[in-house]
Amino acid sequence: MNASSNNNIIILDLPNEILVIIFNKLNMIDAFYSLVDVNERFNRLVFDRLYIHNLDLTVKSSNRMSSINNQMLDKVCEKILPRIYHQVNKLTVEPYSIERLLFTTGYPQLDSLSLINFQKETFYKYLTGNTMLRFLLMDQIKHLVVEIKDETTTATGLSYKNTLDILSLILFSSKRLTHLIFSEWSSEEPLAISIFNHPQVEHYDD
Repeated sequence: MNASSNNNIIILDLPNEILVIIFNKLNMIDAFYSLVDVNERFNRLVFDRLYIHNLDLTVKSSNRMSSINNQMLDKVCEKILPRIYHQVNKLTVEPYSIERLLFTTGYPQLDSLSLINFQKETFYKYLTGNTMLRFLLMDQIKHLVVEIKDETTTATGLSYKNTLDILSLILFSSKRLTHLIFSEWSSEEPLAISIFNHPQVEHYDD
């Protein structure tokens, strides 16, 4: 029996409590990609409600968030989301994966959303278009984190106006929003705004 087989036996012999600790140390994408459908025991642990309720589908490298590759994204969308979408309370996505992760699947329990590394123009289009993001903000989201990262943005009056437009859209279209963290990283000067216990605005139908 080779060393690899010995290692596999040791891993499989570990109690569930230790395996959960190991899984929690892994990037969630790596855990899904490597462990889902290996065996029924791993599936039960990986798909545990306490593990999947906070679904972070970004990859952190060199202190930066980056996109997952196509192969991993395909597996998440085809093999994983159909099993867990109804249990997800928190979701973190970035521009590359948002349309496949957020706009093609409903998340009935989702109330916390983090949108990372978005360009201002792209984010504005999602806010004003007929998109799932707009409807989630209107009906479900209580906690929202937005990170705008646009190196081409300059600290001009127009830029600040666009930022105010975005903040206004978020605050006045979100019926349930109570917490907002908004940050903008440009080539000039970073901007960070935090709003907690935001009083809900009365909305009236036409």
